[in-house]
Amino acid sequence: MKPSIHLPREKIAELLQASGSTLTPEEYAASLPPLAAFAKYPGRARAAAWSKNILILVTVISVLVALFDFGIENLIIVIGLGTVSYFETRVHRYFREDNPAAPGLGFRNQSGFAAGILIYGLYHAVATSPVTLPPEYRDLVDAPTLLLIEEVTRLAYLVVGIIGGISQFALAWYYRVAGSQDG
Repeated sequence: MKPSIHLPREKIAELLQASGSTLTPEEYAASLPPLAAFAKYPGRARAAAWSKNILILVTVISVLVALFDFGIENLIIVIGLGTVSYFETRVHRYFREDNPAAPGLGFRNQSGFAAGILIYGLYHAVATSPVTLPPEYRDLVDAPTLLLIEEVTRLAYLVVGIIGGISQFALAWYYRVAGSQDG
């Protein structure tokens, strides 16, 4: 929806009446968002294009990984990434088309993704044993080194969860601010 279409007052009144609206052309014009509301959309469309392309690449990689190491966790990751990629594609299109629904959809999509990354990282850092070495390698590693490997792996999951969650929520907020008049 491009907001810069100009029609004569009489034509607008005729269209409003044909649609069954009781608004006058002046009331209708007052109900439209200001033209400045869409000024932030091109930048958000570029950000969504990058995000969409990266998400599609990561989704394809996760599908390949799942084909070779099929499990419930990999299946959940593929479904989650596929869903986020689908909606990010819509967000990109909405921003390109100046659709006022773009900031809200982008915020919800990226906030959900941020929560998913945070939960994934925290779950693996806290609730699971992150290192399962095959027995032939376990015999080559002494107990303190194995403990160090496990702790570093837990820390890596924690860092990925927190930094990934924060960065995706920052993108969500970047999308959301495009819908505000003062941000």
